[in-house]
Amino acid sequence: MTGGVICHMIWHMRTTLDLDDGLVDALMTRYPGVSRTEAIEQAIRAHLEADAVERLVARAGSFEIEDVSGLLRAVDRPL
Repeated sequence: MTGGVICHMIWHMRTTLDLDDGLVDALMTRYPGVSRTEAIEQAIRAHLEADAVERLVARAGSFEIEDVSGLLRAVDRPL
């Protein structure tokens, strides 16, 4: 075979959800002009991002972090 073939598959999970109509209507007003799927995906992303921040803040001070930014900067930008 002289040429290569690149195969890229994208998997989507299709699911049926029983959602409160009022919640979906409220969500759609916050994401005008997008499909329900896009609005729900954006809302899930926003929730996960906010949750990640909350989890990091909750762990603040629970472990030591060494600041190596000066060392990395010196290596990255030698004089």
